[in-house]
Amino acid sequence: MLAGVVPFPPEFARRYREKGYWRDRSLAEEVAPAFKRYAERIAFIDRDARVTYSEVNDVSDRLALNLLEAGLAPLDRVVVQLPNVIEFVYLYFALQKIGCIPIAALATHRFLEVSQFAKLSGASACVTPDRHGDFDFTEMIRRVREEALSVKLGIVLGEAPAGFLSLADLISREPKKRQKDLRALKIDPTDPAIFQLSGGTTGVPKLIPRTHNDYAYNSRIAAKVCGVTGDSVLLLALPIAHNLPLACPGVQGYMLSGGKVVLSASTRPDDLFQLIQRHKVTHLKAVPALLIRLINDPSIGRCDLSSLRVIQSGGQRMQPEVRLRTRELIPS
Repeated sequence: MLAGVVPFPPEFARRYREKGYWRDRSLAEEVAPAFKRYAERIAFIDRDARVTYSEVNDVSDRLALNLLEAGLAPLDRVVVQLPNVIEFVYLYFALQKIGCIPIAALATHRFLEVSQFAKLSGASACVTPDRHGDFDFTEMIRRVREEALSVKLGIVLGEAPAGFLSLADLISREPKKRQKDLRALKIDPTDPAIFQLSGGTTGVPKLIPRTHNDYAYNSRIAAKVCGVTGDSVLLLALPIAHNLPLACPGVQGYMLSGGKVVLSASTRPDDLFQLIQRHKVTHLKAVPALLIRLINDPSIGRCDLSSLRVIQSGGQRMQPEVRLRTRELIPS
């Protein structure tokens, strides 16, 4: 067990194992059968790119081996601050394969939050874009590394300046390490698979450990409740690292079920409506504020939204009138 993480009470853990909720497998082990079973299916759509299950598996393997070579090791904490792009998916599963623990930062977090995450967790690496909008993340990470001396690696999606590693290079480069190096790693399913974040309503968000056991069960049962099957198509416009888009059932639940995930960097109603129509989206995740924007946008009647079956809302309580109006406009 990672130092500083409080384990579940023994009686609680025993009961969950007896009921079959916890399988004592790492997240990587839980997802591995899906990579083989659904190998040729499209797993993710990111803009014009369509990525199969086997491609996600192969690329995340290669990235995992290159991250090991770069110096990461099981239980190392990694601050991940990427937008809704396929590179997040590759990185997330690569970290799971080597037992590193991603810290689910958001693209809107800045030096105050990221430096706190790094110091509290003893993070070994930070992964960010080079820029997002008009913000220079590499300059921020330079400052973070001065404050949090545990951070040895800065990994950048985009142009990597001196002193940083290129995520694109780590993804594409032929690794020197081999599959046997991945198989040799031992990952304890009672250890954290990820540090999610609290809402930050009382200050800087707090780190919430989610173990491999509980996070895998979370996604399996959420997929069942939401009716996710191999024919389901999820549209993700909410930040992908959030608990809801990632695991409720989110990316994890869809991977376990053989479904498809459409990634959107935009939350503009017209963009989302077009994606729903083009990809015949069946499931949409939203927060009430986004849903209100969608149902009040005049473009809602211009696209065929009849494929939608489930709109899942989180973050705060939805007002009844919003729910009723949504059902009127999207009766499917």
